[in-house]
Amino acid sequence: MANKVYLRVGDDTLDEVTEYSSIRSAALAFQREAEDLARFDQPLEASLHFAPSKDEVVEYPDRVLSLGPRGGLRIENT
Repeated sequence: MANKVYLRVGDDTLDEVTEYSSIRSAALAFQREAEDLARFDQPLEASLHFAPSKDEVVEYPDRVLSLGPRGGLRIENT
């Protein structure tokens, strides 16, 4: 079974992860939210988790998302 993509934003718990159809769609959802908060000087980070189901998402992320110093989306492997 193929892994699905789960987005965990800020201090969300593992039960609060959101499933997305692709890395791109999850990253764009995060970017919109992070840019909204950046206007008020509030930084936001998120993580992507790859798992077969929501029940199998683990604490350690597969990717970390943030906005760079000039506002661009950063996706870093862990």
